[in-house]
Amino acid sequence: MDNKGLIRGLFPFEKPLTSRFRKKYIETLALEILQYCYKEKYDGFEVHDAPDISDGNKLIGIEVTEAVSDGQAQIEGEFVKYRLEGRSEQRERRKRIIENNGASVNELGLTYPVKNGDDEKKIFQDAIKKKMEKLESYRTQSYQKVGLLVFYDEPPIPVKLEDLKDYFDEAMNGYNDKYDIIYFVHSFGLIEYDVLTDEVQVISIERSIYNKLRYDARVKIEV
Repeated sequence: MDNKGLIRGLFPFEKPLTSRFRKKYIETLALEILQYCYKEKYDGFEVHDAPDISDGNKLIGIEVTEAVSDGQAQIEGEFVKYRLEGRSEQRERRKRIIENNGASVNELGLTYPVKNGDDEKKIFQDAIKKKMEKLESYRTQSYQKVGLLVFYDEPPIPVKLEDLKDYFDEAMNGYNDKYDIIYFVHSFGLIEYDVLTDEVQVISIERSIYNKLRYDARVKIEV
């Protein structure tokens, strides 16, 4: 396969996701993953707004957030503009911004800066903290439970489940309330932390299935 064919395989859609559509894509993919992992438990749930995933019976409302550093978010935003930009001088400017943030652009896509365990811990905790202020408004809507789904679109650096649970607890400490459930979704599966019972379970997702769920979610927001 030549380089152009490989690029088409990596980017099967005509245009990259802008920030507005990426948010909807992440929310749609989150619901696809919940429905795959829990089968009928999430039948009838849909993507809404405030909270992002819910059903008509208000059994559980789930807020969705993407775990991504500010630097990586800027890299990804500039790369979308880079791909959409037709003027060579502007493409070069976008490329310089990406490189100044520690990434590099090549014909196959992006090469990201290397992260360590401390970097990921901060990314996960920041993702939770930025959604804590929304919890009170969801309580007033009379949901039986309120969950938070943290989406991380890559395999995390291996970490003990107890340590990961501690990351989440630390992020919620100091607030008057906590989410009842935290779903941590990454490219190899889902980790459920039931805050109320202090229990953690892991559900694996095969890479081929994860890729199909990603594709299906993208198709849904394209129509």
